Amino acid sequence: MKALTVALNGFEVGTLFRDGTGAMSFQYKDEWLLLNGARAISLSIPLSTQRHRGKEVFNFFDNLLPDSDAVIARIQAQFKIQSKHPFDLLASVGRDCVGAIQLYPEGADIPPVSDMVGEPLNDDAIIELLEGYQSFPLGMTERDDFRISLAGAQEKTALLWHQECWQRPQGST
Repeated sequence: MKALTVALNGFEVGTLFRDGTGAMSFQYKDEWLLLNGARAISLSIPLSTQRHRGKEVFNFFDNLLPDSDAVIARIQAQFKIQSKHPFDLLASVGRDCVGAIQLYPEGADIPPVSDMVGEPLNDDAIIELLEGYQSFPLGMTERDDFRISLAGAQEKTALLWHQECWQRPQGST
């Protein structure tokens, strides 16, 4: 069984599992359930000590990804992902999903969302980024973090104005 750690605003809240048949399930962490102010990741996946299974889990996590088959295909090509299964895609690009959810490999350090991390860009780097939309999905080269905008994966990107210069956001920034 494969597993990904699910974080909400930088806090580990549960684990997404995929079994050998491709079925996905989600289990909240006991520590999250005991935390004052804990909340569900979705109304369709309420707080519970029991593992959630079925279409609610599949649909919630699938909806964190782009709707466009063309964008999915470009992501698959760039990140060398063989499958279109949501678990496999999220294993590669789940650090930056729509909303406050992030997915990480099990055991990975989850960075605090308060840390602003960016790569300073000069004018030439910004031009390269903008021209990269012709060659790379979402304007990102192989060395870049995958970014999904609030509206989903779009043909646009976000830049960060931080420390008096434009920067490319890194990690959960």
